[in-house]
Amino acid sequence: MENVHKGLGVRAMVEMSLFAGVSYILMFMSVSIIPIVPYMKLDLSDLVVLVGLGVFGPAGAILIAALKELLYFVTTGMDIMNFIGVMTAFIADVAYVLPISAVLRRQHKASIGRHILAIIAGTVSLTVVLSLANWWVITPLYLKVWHMDLGLPVKQLVLLGVVPFNLIKGIVLGVLFIPLNRRLAPWMAKHALS
Repeated sequence: MENVHKGLGVRAMVEMSLFAGVSYILMFMSVSIIPIVPYMKLDLSDLVVLVGLGVFGPAGAILIAALKELLYFVTTGMDIMNFIGVMTAFIADVAYVLPISAVLRRQHKASIGRHILAIIAGTVSLTVVLSLANWWVITPLYLKVWHMDLGLPVKQLVLLGVVPFNLIKGIVLGVLFIPLNRRLAPWMAKHALS
């Protein structure tokens, strides 16, 4: 019995690593969508994390996000600026995934209404958490490390850049995730870890 659980653990870790690898590759296909914050880029890597949520649950999805961010950090430069960006992306992943998980509760065949509610919850959480984090910690930290002045108050940057970016990101990911999740539901249910 112990070997069965050990094998399941190894299989799950290998599969989560594969999910993280695909998610990491998608991070490089990004686009800037808000001119005031051109360094904030939209990519589709979180779609893989959301599919991982259906297979491995919230802990597995967070592990996939952490592995994805670690790969990105190691391969793109281990400096303080990159570290701040990677930590911000990880906070964003957690803020988006956990509310979606709470609403869907691993129901692979949840109604379209429940999926929409999950995406709304994730988008609101993502926007609130990242807005507060950027207002209080992330943007001031970037400015201190960069030794620069934005020319506008941090509150204004958050309101005009961070808030719309995260609303758009949450909605775009949600619009793509809902049909993907519903299409993959039988596969996810078959492969889900109990």
